[in-house]
Amino acid sequence: MASTRISSDTDIAAWTLSDKYHNSFLIGKDQALEAARKNMAESGLPDIAVSEAQGKYLYLTAKTIKAKMILEVGTLGG
Repeated sequence: MASTRISSDTDIAAWTLSDKYHNSFLIGKDQALEAARKNMAESGLPDIAVSEAQGKYLYLTAKTIKAKMILEVGTLGG
């Protein structure tokens, strides 16, 4: 039986479309975030940050479990 696994390129494209769709009505514009992303792009840093939707999910998860401390590894340009 042939594998039905979707290629990683398709996976990335699907997640990108999903993020774009959800971000369009769930998350407002953040001037500081947009400035940081622009600065990162102008500085030649790779675009490896979590999306706005993923960041919001991480924030809500931390709030839900009443996290007292959070360790972020690899802030890159943020």
